[in-house]
Amino acid sequence: MRYAWVTTNLLDLWVQPRFESGRASQLFFGKALKVEKEQKGFCRVCQADGYAGWVDARFLMPMSQTVYKQCLANSNAIVVASTARLYDRRGRQTVSPHLLYYGTRLRVKAGPAGFARIVMPDNRGVLVKAGNIMPINRGKANPVAGSRLVTEAKRFLGVPYLWGGITVTGFDCSGLVRTVFSRFGIYMPRDTKDQITMGERVERDCIKTGDLLFFRRHVGLAVGQTHLVHTSRGGGGVRINALVPGLPDYREDLDRDFVQARRMIT
Repeated sequence: MRYAWVTTNLLDLWVQPRFESGRASQLFFGKALKVEKEQKGFCRVCQADGYAGWVDARFLMPMSQTVYKQCLANSNAIVVASTARLYDRRGRQTVSPHLLYYGTRLRVKAGPAGFARIVMPDNRGVLVKAGNIMPINRGKANPVAGSRLVTEAKRFLGVPYLWGGITVTGFDCSGLVRTVFSRFGIYMPRDTKDQITMGERVERDCIKTGDLLFFRRHVGLAVGQTHLVHTSRGGGGVRINALVPGLPDYREDLDRDFVQARRMIT
């Protein structure tokens, strides 16, 4: 198996080929992958941007190189509802994987009234309600203001922290940033250490809403010059905190550990 796609709605990506090794990230339904090797029920897989890890082989379906390339090139919609149910050709709720999570990218075509038809790698006929997805423009980010990014991130206030998480069931800090930016067709690397290389650096006194704020091993989105929306284990999940002493919900540790700000949206 040289190429495969994810058949479940969310698949954990592990650091090593064992479940207790630590979650590196997660993969959405339909994700096209290169399979590098197999070991004791796990496959080491590599995403198009080079991010790699181990997954449970039971949730991979082999595909040809041709279909793999088509999957990488042809997604044109993204799930924007927290979850989106799947239906069969007759509009009945389907079996596995039942639903898709916010952030799942799809290739869709017109379907029956109120539905879009998902173009599946195995050509199954599956529908999703049209109101649960939004179009994305491949190769060009959808126009978006920094305030829109923050508004989108605020949708997830209260979602718990999950190491390696990228969905409404739980985010880590870089997973929240990546998923929110992806909603608008903007690519972000998976980890904080790589996200800090994106965009342009701005001085702290020039920060504006939507800028990325980096701290030691942490990232969040600026809400004006005084606050950020982010998720952290110590903060109990997605929260808004202040970076200025004396303000409610001030995080002294983040204020102290601030590294730099980066601007992705001009």
